[in-house]
Amino acid sequence: MERIPFLIAHYPKHSVRVGKLVFLVGSVLVLAAIFGRAGLARVNDERATAQLPPLRRLVEAFPHHPTWLVPETVVGFGVAAFLIVAGMTLVVLGEKALRQSGRS
Repeated sequence: MERIPFLIAHYPKHSVRVGKLVFLVGSVLVLAAIFGRAGLARVNDERATAQLPPLRRLVEAFPHHPTWLVPETVVGFGVAAFLIVAGMTLVVLGEKALRQSGRS
């Protein structure tokens, strides 16, 4: 764990870039979950009018699409939230190290 502050202090520009990338990945996962839930609700509305049982998971509604990356459970949303917080932390610490070193 002591290696991470060392790397941030010595490579602040890289830590800011990596932090922005990690934040972006977490945000895209959350957005994918929102759009996936909306699609699942649309499919279930159509199934309800046809008097069919509702589907519970995205893979059941969209079997030909790669839905394995979309968070659907508490664990998946926890991973996405962790990525968002870790990315923000890296950006903040990297910008602080940039200000302290005087590099831009």
